[in-house]
Amino acid sequence: MEVIIIKDYRSYYNAKDGMYYVDKSYPCKKKSHEHCSGHKSDKEKGKLVEFAYQNADPISSLPPGPGGQALPRTVATVKLNDVKAGNVVSLNGLFHINNDSAVVQDLVASIYRGTPSPGNLIYRAVFEIDNAENVDDDFTQAVVQFVDDSIKSDQKNVTYTLFAEQRVGANGLFLAGPITFTATEIKVN
Repeated sequence: MEVIIIKDYRSYYNAKDGMYYVDKSYPCKKKSHEHCSGHKSDKEKGKLVEFAYQNADPISSLPPGPGGQALPRTVATVKLNDVKAGNVVSLNGLFHINNDSAVVQDLVASIYRGTPSPGNLIYRAVFEIDNAENVDDDFTQAVVQFVDDSIKSDQKNVTYTLFAEQRVGANGLFLAGPITFTATEIKVN
């Protein structure tokens, strides 16, 4: 897992050579117009504060074979170092599921903030995964997206866990790659 810190740089276009440049010292436009006042507060809204991700098995075998990692299991975990009150965290996950059973299965994908336990559940979705007989989508991708807007106080080392399990029935669902899980903290105030 790697954390990327985004710094405040400005970009500009040089018409002489047709190139774009990034420079922290590039001057802003002067606030000579009345409508320009208050830009600083507007510029801070929607600003990316912190980004974390986890990738696993980025190259899948072609064609995907039978099996995979048995469920239930943690798919991926990401950690944000310093989440501020009032900010939101956009969570995005992508992973693949293989149904090796002869019946339709239900996959339950969950996201937890903190230790995975019922009290920390912030997202849950159920996906129907078709059976392996005469159907082409028994190996499919699951996509989860959620915005955690319930950050009420500053928090350190906030962990988000993406978890997958089979709802009921025979053990026929398997986790497969590629897997990606991202957490993006965004300033909204």
